[in-house]
Amino acid sequence: MEKGLVYAPFASRLNTPKGKILDGKRMKKKMLLISCSLLVILVALHTVLSWGGSGTIVDVIRGNMTPAVDLQDRGVSFSGGEDKGAMLVSVSIDTKPVFTVLPEYLSFTLDTSQLVGGKWWNPKADRVESGSGTKHAPVFDFNREKLDMLVSRLRPAYLRIGGSEADKVFYDLEDNRDFVPWQDVPQGYHQTMTRTQWDNLNGFVTRNQLKFAFTLNSGPSARNDDQSWNPDNAETLMRYSREKGYAIDVFELGNEHNLFWYIYGLQNIVAPAQYRKDILSLKNLLRRYYPEAKLGSQGSAIWPVLGELLGAFFGFYEEMIETSGQDVDVIAWHYYPQQSRRGPFASRKAHPARLLNPSNLDEAAYWAKRFNRLKDQFAPGKGIWLGETGNAQFGGEPGVSDVYIGGLWWLDQLGLLAVNGVEAVFRQTLAGMNYGMMDPDTLALNPDYWNSLLWKKLMGTDVYRVALTGDHLSKIRAYAHRAKDGKGLSLLVINLHHEKKVTLSFSDPEIKNLTLYEVTTPDILGKKVYLNGQKLALRHGKSLPVLKGKKQQLNHIPTVTINPLSYSFVQIEDK
Repeated sequence: MEKGLVYAPFASRLNTPKGKILDGKRMKKKMLLISCSLLVILVALHTVLSWGGSGTIVDVIRGNMTPAVDLQDRGVSFSGGEDKGAMLVSVSIDTKPVFTVLPEYLSFTLDTSQLVGGKWWNPKADRVESGSGTKHAPVFDFNREKLDMLVSRLRPAYLRIGGSEADKVFYDLEDNRDFVPWQDVPQGYHQTMTRTQWDNLNGFVTRNQLKFAFTLNSGPSARNDDQSWNPDNAETLMRYSREKGYAIDVFELGNEHNLFWYIYGLQNIVAPAQYRKDILSLKNLLRRYYPEAKLGSQGSAIWPVLGELLGAFFGFYEEMIETSGQDVDVIAWHYYPQQSRRGPFASRKAHPARLLNPSNLDEAAYWAKRFNRLKDQFAPGKGIWLGETGNAQFGGEPGVSDVYIGGLWWLDQLGLLAVNGVEAVFRQTLAGMNYGMMDPDTLALNPDYWNSLLWKKLMGTDVYRVALTGDHLSKIRAYAHRAKDGKGLSLLVINLHHEKKVTLSFSDPEIKNLTLYEVTTPDILGKKVYLNGQKLALRHGKSLPVLKGKKQQLNHIPTVTINPLSYSFVQIEDK
């Protein structure tokens, strides 16, 4: 194996990009990181052993052993109107935008497992599974009129095909033979993608006018003996796709390289120096077949509480950006704030109450800022995308990821990441498991589909900073964008308080017209969603309703009341 291609534990990177030798201070820092990583391993072992217990060491440290909010009372009173006991909060919005997100800011994924019938999470599992699931997913049916109708209302958007199985797939596009995708595979691969599967996927993308991001196999099956990436199979895919006229807007090389040590073993870790060589090889392919496409980095997985697991050993995301950030167009990362019951590891077990913890919510902002600092240092001018996210890793958590209260997290993360310099956020997934926005078979809609639909309708691309003044502000979240129609501003306000209403008073007395989109539920752990008192549902099971706002009757000082555990979009018309 070529020297330096694989990082061994405790090995230091002796050469910087500028060819300088690490001095003693930097070596000490490296050893300190290694020591901290050993502690991480011990914590990891403990969490695995205590999976079925009441908590973990990390939970104790972070004060998450006991949920911060009692959710036994599933019903919440949404009486509306003026409440003398409501908290009074003053709102002011900056006049100049602080950031501009992509028109496709809210985008979504489907897992490669769904495309090819690979291993994925078992929806009936209530205990620990392996790291990539134990069941084969049904091959996703892209050819459904109802699916097209539901997806078309979410554009503009990217569809990303990725996930761990992306690094195990062989692209068999030479003929259209009928075989079992997970059985008839070349040696070293786990699944085969057929021509029919690829054609159906691209037909879906084209019909619904989506942009398309595809994760190429960068795993051991696609590597030579010297650990270098072999582009032959990727070239087969690109040549066929170009001949068919398929538009592929973004290519990613590999999924979550920082977890290769766990999925494939330490011997298959790809060092940042080698990854840069692989990126340059891919760029050569793109010049021949898809010169207009963007090149995205692999998305490093950021774990709740622990950050990038074992990152101190190998420096994955930092060194990946340092060595190859300039060679890609997009720097991606993946983030989940909790872990479901199915996962083999839990640094923060999924619980609905944890979605109401502001410190947990703010972790996404911490990581967004960290990635932006690295980008500014090593890859200025590149975009930052959160290429994969859901509120619970390992397929999502039943009763958390697919219910009303999960929407508090989803909308907060969309608002928080936009104001912290993230250009696009990809929801894992469009359909599938508990973190999907809809059921993959019946297409029954989960609350976050409706939340996404409201965001798409109301929130534009220019992002504004919001300032709140008052008491008990930690559980009041507010985000502002230019309105989607360009006429005024759209303000998203989330009230995380379990019992207290919030009355917002706008600092600008010249506001004349406010339109309210108030979202509530009779059961915070259920799937019913109401907009301004009307239940959101398909009309006759076939078409989406019109999402209508409610004009506010304003007094001398414009105010809006937000109920407990609810969220509202407030459209502020231009003066």
